[in-house]
Amino acid sequence: MGGYIGALTDDTASDTQRQDAAIAAVNRAIDLGIRYFDTSPAYGTAERYLGAALSTLATDVRDQLTVSTKVGTHPDRRNAYGADDVRWCYETSHGLLGSIDIVFVHDPVNDGHMDQILAAGGAFEALEELQAAGQIRGIGLGVRNHRFLRRAIDSGRADVILPSYDYHPIRRSLAPVLDAAATTGVAVVNGSPYQAGLLAGIDLDEAAQRRPPNDSDLARATAVVDWCRGRGVDVGALAVQFSLRDPRITATLVGPRTVDEVESGLRHATEALPEDVWADLEALLANLQPPPAAGGEAQ
Repeated sequence: MGGYIGALTDDTASDTQRQDAAIAAVNRAIDLGIRYFDTSPAYGTAERYLGAALSTLATDVRDQLTVSTKVGTHPDRRNAYGADDVRWCYETSHGLLGSIDIVFVHDPVNDGHMDQILAAGGAFEALEELQAAGQIRGIGLGVRNHRFLRRAIDSGRADVILPSYDYHPIRRSLAPVLDAAATTGVAVVNGSPYQAGLLAGIDLDEAAQRRPPNDSDLARATAVVDWCRGRGVDVGALAVQFSLRDPRITATLVGPRTVDEVESGLRHATEALPEDVWADLEALLANLQPPPAAGGEAQ
């Protein structure tokens, strides 16, 4: 579970109300068996709200959880991937969250950033020192760019990667990266299985008003949603379980903001689907037009 927890759509909600919503969402998630929570200082107030929720937990409950955050995109130190900046980001997040299990280097933009991340005195070296000291358990890279993900995998220094937007029923371009991660034993946290909400059951006509003309993701999502409706299948369940059932993927990350969204996400993960739905989905996707929009493979 990750994302913009507590980000209520009610613009009049106070910070206290938003934090209370986040705490309630985390508590409900734990009650339902969720044990992994991801955040980032780049997600507005989400890291602070998650920290507030974690601070209310009994020690034995908190110890069951895996918590991850990110360095490199803190609002005060954007695109800062040197060792000193990474240590500062980690300490800042640690002050909010307490114990942190996994730290992802977040959203490098260019090859120069990746060079710095992997170089002596760079982000990975700083995180390896924290790992050797027992302060964190895992080091990762969170970015959409497939080439950067492959660089992290090929370095032999990443324990986990966090890609996004490129492995769900309307685009599967991440598959070669998943194969590389599986071959080398790198864990994968698959982000954005709903493809920015298009496969979450939102009103696609309304979504069309916010997307460019002739948007292929929207066209493909519409076809998948219509296909699901004809079969009596919840498209959100299809999207989440498409990711969950792939053995190359270690965890699937959805971003609920409220208790209702936590419950919806868990329902999507556990709702029984007809076994033949997967073979029939393959047949649909084999001929689905227009072709998928380019994703992280083109960056």
